[in-house]
Amino acid sequence: MVKPMKRTILTILLAAASVARAQQQPPQPPAEKQQPPLPAFTESVEVRAMDLDVVVTDSKGQSISDLTRPDFTVRVDGQPVPIDYFARVDDGTIHAPDLATASPDRVLDVYRKGSEAFVPRHFLIYIDSGDLSPLTRNRALNQLRDFVTRLGPSDTARIVLFDRRPKELTDWTTSKETLMAAVDTMEKGVGMSRLQNEMMTLRSIDSTRSRSSREWAARTYVDETAVELDLMVKDMRVQLATMTPLPGKKAFLYVSGGLPSLPGYAMYTYAVGNFGSAAFASLDTRQIGQQIADLARQANADEITFYTVDAQGLTGDGASAANDDPLSLRANVSFIARQDAQSGMLELASQTGGLALINSNDFAKGFSRVYADVSSYYSIGVNLTNLPAAGYQKIEVTVSRPGTTVRYRRGYATRTNDDRARDIARAALKTSVSYSAFPVKLQVGAATKAKKQYDQPITVLIPAAALTFLPAGDSSKADAEIYVGVVDESGRTSDIGKEEAAFKQPADGAVQEAALAYPITLQMRKGNSRIVVNVRDKATGKMGTARADVHIE
Repeated sequence: MVKPMKRTILTILLAAASVARAQQQPPQPPAEKQQPPLPAFTESVEVRAMDLDVVVTDSKGQSISDLTRPDFTVRVDGQPVPIDYFARVDDGTIHAPDLATASPDRVLDVYRKGSEAFVPRHFLIYIDSGDLSPLTRNRALNQLRDFVTRLGPSDTARIVLFDRRPKELTDWTTSKETLMAAVDTMEKGVGMSRLQNEMMTLRSIDSTRSRSSREWAARTYVDETAVELDLMVKDMRVQLATMTPLPGKKAFLYVSGGLPSLPGYAMYTYAVGNFGSAAFASLDTRQIGQQIADLARQANADEITFYTVDAQGLTGDGASAANDDPLSLRANVSFIARQDAQSGMLELASQTGGLALINSNDFAKGFSRVYADVSSYYSIGVNLTNLPAAGYQKIEVTVSRPGTTVRYRRGYATRTNDDRARDIARAALKTSVSYSAFPVKLQVGAATKAKKQYDQPITVLIPAAALTFLPAGDSSKADAEIYVGVVDESGRTSDIGKEEAAFKQPADGAVQEAALAYPITLQMRKGNSRIVVNVRDKATGKMGTARADVHIE
């Protein structure tokens, strides 16, 4: 008989400080539009591979497509590493004489034809409305509609709006109709929180000659802006996790009016009339420069590329195209205002090998470049087994042909099995994406009142054949890790809890056909919630997820 070795109580408390969605999960798209089941990935602690997407252009910005493996050199922390896999991707399709020359993770069963293999493309479209006037915002949305029409039948996309707080407008979908409807909802009722705050603060500063009053107004603006940007960048990190399980090319399209590394610096300079003021450095500004750098590193670890779009654009003389950025019109701080507003966007794109579309009103051309960029590139795979696994490692890619520009992600950090499993659980909480290397089921029992919370019993059902039983004395044992998370109807998300589960059976016994049952009791609050579990077989790294909706009276 196969049985679990322990039973536990896992506390899942939904913290009010967690990033919250302002609306409930939208209806799921029709079944034929759903994301197809993911392939059964396995992980190994002995072999570490890294896939690099490399774009090479000439002096005119045109893509170069005739390079070969010997033209490329890859260095990790300054040390050359051999290229194990190499292929050219054109229009989302791998072209190689032998698909064995392409990375195994890139050769998928979604589409194959002779020596070609299709690479799925996934776009997380993140719209930040804080610095955009209605005119500027709608101009960008019009071009975003054109971008959606470009998506192929197998491309998936997901739209998130940040309007003081994140609002997840769609799940991952291939439906252009669903995406268009989400874009339409952003044309009305969407605020411009930071832009309004900027205009109010400038009026306050301009209406007084008192230095202390001007400085107080600027300090308030600095703090309020930093708090909002801090919330947004933290949510962007959460959204990256929803892309972790997706195979193929992953692009994070960030559309905004600016992402400053030093929020409020230009405003403070304008108020006190002192560039580089030491007083600003003393403020509790929650400077997000390091958070932006960490965001880029997380994207690199998950092989996600940032494409950032400054939706404000520019006129010929360098002023804001829509004249909706008051601070940039103040002559004495205009340069530093725009430079800082674009600093975070440039950082995310340059560090992850993407594009920063700034200082241009030609959004149609910019979005076209983004789609071309994710469709045509060189796919290079290198083995990192003989290199130290600790820490963030710098990457350098060069080509032998002179006069070229090479774009690629500038660093890499090996994700632990625990990190990846937790991200997959987070992705299953917020989207319809899940791992399906083996089937997992979730049974939900009746909740009972326990002090301020409720005890919610659940049972995780795992096929015995899905786990790896190894000899352990006079019996055999399989070890699994079970990750559990909860999201309520307001979008408040718990931390991801972890259970170490072990199952035993007689050493000479055959693995049972019946599912293994692992009971857990969650401590939850009343209301509507979704429970997600992600089960990982420790021996092989294979994972399976399950979810269940519950209502506690």
